[in-house]
Amino acid sequence: MKNITEINQSRRLFIELGTPLLLEPCDPERSVSSQMAGMHVGKYLIVHLSEINWKKSHLKRGDILRVKYVCSDDVFCFDTRILTMIEEPDLLMFLDYPDEVESCNIRSRPRIECYLPVEVVLEDGVSTRKGVVLNINERGCLCLVNGLGFHEISRNSRISLRFSYARFDTLFTIAVVKSLGRDDDKLRLGLMFEELDTYSRTVLSTLVPALKE
Repeated sequence: MKNITEINQSRRLFIELGTPLLLEPCDPERSVSSQMAGMHVGKYLIVHLSEINWKKSHLKRGDILRVKYVCSDDVFCFDTRILTMIEEPDLLMFLDYPDEVESCNIRSRPRIECYLPVEVVLEDGVSTRKGVVLNINERGCLCLVNGLGFHEISRNSRISLRFSYARFDTLFTIAVVKSLGRDDDKLRLGLMFEELDTYSRTVLSTLVPALKE
C-alpha cells in the first residue's frame, strides 16, 4: 500500500462520484462498466458494479486493469490492480490508487450527446439487433446494443447501421468496431464510420441537428 505522504497533489484524481468507468482486464471480452463510488487519496479507489457485471466479469483480487473514463470531453486512462472485492453492503471493488493518469483521447472531434434508435446488422449481413446511439460526430459514434454477445462481434468487425428517418426512409452506413465493453445486459460499441458521402452527412445532421453547428 502506498504511503499517502508520497502522493503529489498534482496526481490527485478529480473524478466525481457516479462517473462511469470502463474496467479493462487483459482479456478485452471481460471488460465491464462500473461507477466511481469513492476514494482515499493516495491509497485506493472504490468502484461499484451492477450485479450482472459483477457476475459476468469474473474479475478477482490481484487482477491488473486499465481503467478509462471521460472528463471535460477528454478520455483518460490509468493502470491499476484489484486490491479486494466485497459483496456486502454492496458490490464494491477496491482498486490500487494509480501512479499516473494519461489522456488517451483518440477523437479528432468532440462527440455530441444524443439518443438515436438504430438497427445494427452484423458482419454476416443477416443477423440484426436493436440499439441506441448515445453520442455521435462525423467520424463515429457510441452505440448501446441489446442482445449481443462477445462471441458475435469483435474489434475491427465491419457492421451496418440502419437509421430510420422521414416516414419510410432508411439511411445505411458502414462502421468498424474500434472498442467494445459490457454494460449490464447490453454491449457498448465504439464505432468509426467508413467514409460518409454528402447525402449521409445531411441525413445525420437532420437526425441530430447539433451536427450542423
